[in-house]
Amino acid sequence: MKRLAIIYLMLLTACSLTPKQPALHDFGVQPVSPPVKLVGKSDISVDTPPWLADDCIHYRLLTSSPTQLRCYNLDTWIAPPAELFKQQLLASGKFSNQRLHIQLLDFEQQFDSPTQARVVLHFIADVYALDSNRLIATQNFRLEHPTATADAAGAVTSFARLTQQAINQLQQWLLTTH
Repeated sequence: MKRLAIIYLMLLTACSLTPKQPALHDFGVQPVSPPVKLVGKSDISVDTPPWLADDCIHYRLLTSSPTQLRCYNLDTWIAPPAELFKQQLLASGKFSNQRLHIQLLDFEQQFDSPTQARVVLHFIADVYALDSNRLIATQNFRLEHPTATADAAGAVTSFARLTQQAINQLQQWLLTTH
């Protein structure tokens, strides 16, 4: 009987030690809008430095180790940030007849304290003439958005909002370049 109790206890302990499965994130389901009829073509490329080419949700603890870029263990993006951002740009339907090159420089959550964080999206946009390699204009964008919670879920939600804000600002800027 004692042996059976020990086996039962071991089984209970083993079940509670089962590792959590990683959660995969994207920017969420976008609001349904009428289909956008693209007039012409769009050519969008998004490049990143090597440290942003993975699916990590990056964060930085500014108060204790501001030079160390970390990744959440149990939360990752479904694709690298550059691919998610490009997908949002294309899905917006706002960039037909545009040839854009985006250099994604920062895409991370920054903790100002253990309970206060923000997400940072920094990129440089180049717009080119459609029919040639002539550079029309370049703009540097740096956007920040506070997170509702200081964790991976707060980062994901805030990045979804911040990428929409970036798309709107990019569209406004492009209107001034023609």
